[in-house]
Amino acid sequence: MYCSCDGSPDSHLQLLKAGLFPATTKEPRTIFTFQVLDDFIWDNVECGTSGMNYYSKLRRNTSNAFPHLVPDRYQELLRVSRMWWLLKLMKWQGVDDVGVSPSSEDLM
Repeated sequence: MYCSCDGSPDSHLQLLKAGLFPATTKEPRTIFTFQVLDDFIWDNVECGTSGMNYYSKLRRNTSNAFPHLVPDRYQELLRVSRMWWLLKLMKWQGVDDVGVSPSSEDLM
């Protein structure tokens, strides 16, 4: 349930404030925790884990006995992880939340 009070932020913004990254901005039904997205990035960078192998690990963690019954969210994971990686890179480069890039003097 989302807060629907007057002046409350959109549902996807409420999810982001709660540490959850929605797979879509319109009526989100699939979300990933920031922790899962960070873990995927570091598994990929440090261990060379592919998206499919990481997703297989998530399915096993969700239901080790019946991983084939877990809904297929592989494409959503790939799309969201690309957005997450881009947001991380922008943050590390100093782009603020309004989208203003730092000047060349700011980077020195």
